[in-house]
Amino acid sequence: MHKSIFPALVVAATVSLCFAQDPNLHIYLAYGQSNMSGQADVTAADRAEDPRFLVLRAANHSNQKVGEFYPAAPPMGHSASKVGIVDIFGRKMVKELPDSIKIAVANIAIGGQSIDLFDKDRNKTYVQNAKNKGDTWWIQYLDEYGGDLYKRIVEMGKIAKEKGVIKGFLFHQGEADYQMNDWPKRVKKVYDDLIKDLGLDSTKVPILVGELATTAAGGDLGWRNSAVAEAASLIPNGHLISAEGCPALKEPNYTLHFTRKGYETFGERYAEKMLELLKKAEPEVPPVDTSAKDTAVAVADSSVKDSSVSVADTSKVAADTSTTAIHNSKSTELAIRYSSKNNGHLIYDEKRHKVFISVEKNGRKWLIDVTGGRNR
Repeated sequence: MHKSIFPALVVAATVSLCFAQDPNLHIYLAYGQSNMSGQADVTAADRAEDPRFLVLRAANHSNQKVGEFYPAAPPMGHSASKVGIVDIFGRKMVKELPDSIKIAVANIAIGGQSIDLFDKDRNKTYVQNAKNKGDTWWIQYLDEYGGDLYKRIVEMGKIAKEKGVIKGFLFHQGEADYQMNDWPKRVKKVYDDLIKDLGLDSTKVPILVGELATTAAGGDLGWRNSAVAEAASLIPNGHLISAEGCPALKEPNYTLHFTRKGYETFGERYAEKMLELLKKAEPEVPPVDTSAKDTAVAVADSSVKDSSVSVADTSKVAADTSTTAIHNSKSTELAIRYSSKNNGHLIYDEKRHKVFISVEKNGRKWLIDVTGGRNR
């Protein structure tokens, strides 16, 4: 690469991408009923802010603006939400992922309600029928979500696509529909509609479907988990999250919710499945032959004196390629800041016409793509 090209490339990339979405902001859209809104009591630890764990505010409360990002703390959903799946999920994700990744969750959930409340073709009739029967205790929370849960999920999804990357849906619902024979198909319809209306690729955006409190744990509707499994299996990118061993909370009239310990185990399982899926989605990096005459990797321009990263040693870059993963960073500025903390080295791959920063963290080598686009 010519000496004058690389500095210009860095500046141009930084300027052109400063208004783009942040590929390091992973956003999850969560929806369902009471176990998704959260029923565990809030502790001081739950309110402790982590700058890498955010809530995309979906409900109008707490003097926070709908559609904006805030440090994650309960209530994550509507104003009466406590601690549940998404609280535990988010904290587990940031704990396990690289420091460069932030996690945000938009939680749209109301207790005791049918899947029809989330169906864009059935929700208006569902709400009207509930009002006709005087079943209105939950309408105040519906109003916090703008009066239409499906519409609010889509609104949050569009913001998520502008600001970051939608990585998946988190779903837990079904207790209200224990007598609905076609419930699995209705679950699939809502997911399919969301994928279509948000312009997402279903092969890249999974839905994690959690079981109801099991019979072994005392759950009243554990027998319905066959329907939950069917719903997950109907969706090609659907994944069943087991509730086995998650303690259920015995309440005066029913046993449907989880205990604090139950939510902790369950939420971590959602995270573990998502981490597994993210790992499978990592693109492979072919070995780099540095001994070849027209080697694919050339040392980046050493005249970049203002950068905090050092010039690549191509023999080191070629080492241990079996453990190398691509982190597709479109923000050059962010990539350089990240690499400066992790002994980064700049390399230029002539075959791919891309500039990478090679870093090593936790025993793994990462190539950060600072020129945008995926390496294939």
